[in-house]
Amino acid sequence: MQLTAMHHCRKCGKAVCGKCSSKRSSIPLMGFEFEVRVCDSCHEAITDEERAPTATFHDSKHNIVHVHFDATRGWLLTSGTDKVIK
Repeated sequence: MQLTAMHHCRKCGKAVCGKCSSKRSSIPLMGFEFEVRVCDSCHEAITDEERAPTATFHDSKHNIVHVHFDATRGWLLTSGTDKVIK
């Protein structure tokens, strides 16, 4: 008897086999800005609106000297030695 690897869909939480979870999707409203494993059923049901990013990403190859989180706006601000706020 061969055991099938089980995975959890990041959308509904069901444990599904690899054959039933061959898709990946971002789900930013659930905290998944990058693609994660979802079951095939959820992949079909996730709307473009649910896939819309809630964050913006910037090149941060600068030396960060200060970090500030603005909870009212949901912004994470950094400034580096170049004095540019990102």
